[in-house]
Amino acid sequence: MFGSNDLHQRMADARDLDGDGQVSPQEAAAYVQQYLQNASPQEREQLMHGYFSQMSPDQREQVGSAMVNSPYSPVNQVNHNDPASLADAYTRSAQAPAQDGRSPLEAVFSQGGALSSPLVKAGLVGLAGMIGSQLLRR
Repeated sequence: MFGSNDLHQRMADARDLDGDGQVSPQEAAAYVQQYLQNASPQEREQLMHGYFSQMSPDQREQVGSAMVNSPYSPVNQVNHNDPASLADAYTRSAQAPAQDGRSPLEAVFSQGGALSSPLVKAGLVGLAGMIGSQLLRR
């Protein structure tokens, strides 16, 4: 697996990694990307399905639409009513080749990106926390 227990604990506690006082969406996106690239398909599917299942239909639609509309994402279509479809799309975005030094997932969440709204960014930090908590329970 990737990272150290200290890294997982910081994400689980939503503590920052670069000393600026908060976990940035970029830090969370990089952590989520590492997890998605290193987790087993079963573990990844279970965690991501759980994450998208807890979102409201509006939140799922916003995330799905942003992934489809992002020029950085390899996702062409997603069923925002299906948490498994969203999980697959999210994972494909995280595992796609980097462009401009960033993964498509990081680009979508960056300043001016399709998912740059504060509410969606908070959800990304929440996902990083969910991953960190799961990895610490092992």
